[in-house]
Amino acid sequence: MSQYTFTLDGKEYRRLHVVSLKRSFAVLDGENAGRTMDGAMQRDIVGTYYNYSLEIDPEDSDPGEYDELYEAISAPVNSHDVSFPYGRTTLSFRAYVANGDDELFDASGENRWNNLTVNFVAMKPQRRPSG
Repeated sequence: MSQYTFTLDGKEYRRLHVVSLKRSFAVLDGENAGRTMDGAMQRDIVGTYYNYSLEIDPEDSDPGEYDELYEAISAPVNSHDVSFPYGRTTLSFRAYVANGDDELFDASGENRWNNLTVNFVAMKPQRRPSG
């Protein structure tokens, strides 16, 4: 099993085989950003958002925990409290899940799924400009 640990709404998912955990960032501008008449870029930075993409291999995961995670991430809720590795520690924040997918690879007797991918998008910036 992978050593990657994450939490979703206070529950740790330690018995899942995390194949890939990717983080990304976006420095987003507000409505006053744009090019001036001389062509220079005028920034109106709202802040930096950290987002995560998770890929899980259900085959090497605890089936019950996998099903529990799938139900949680596919719930029709506004957001989740999440915690992911960040730097040498962890980052906790509110994120939403817009979509995810996995695929059926064996339906003989018990359905078995593969290649779950899901994206967690920050609800608000984790860093804001100073000054």
